[in-house]
Amino acid sequence: MTTHRATDIEVSTTSAAPLRGTIEIDCAGIVATFAIDEELAHRLCADLERFLTQVPRRVRTARV
Repeated sequence: MTTHRATDIEVSTTSAAPLRGTIEIDCAGIVATFAIDEELAHRLCADLERFLTQVPRRVRTARV
């Protein structure tokens, strides 16, 4: 799997009731567009919150 660096992200609302929109992620000039609804937006928000607040994990060494 290849990982690309996102250079820009845009979120747009297409409908307020029900809440729907699009997320566009620009990776070096190639734009991927995804449809999103309110449920997915909440899941993404929770995942990003965990990502932003995670504590770096220490590598455990084996006891000899």
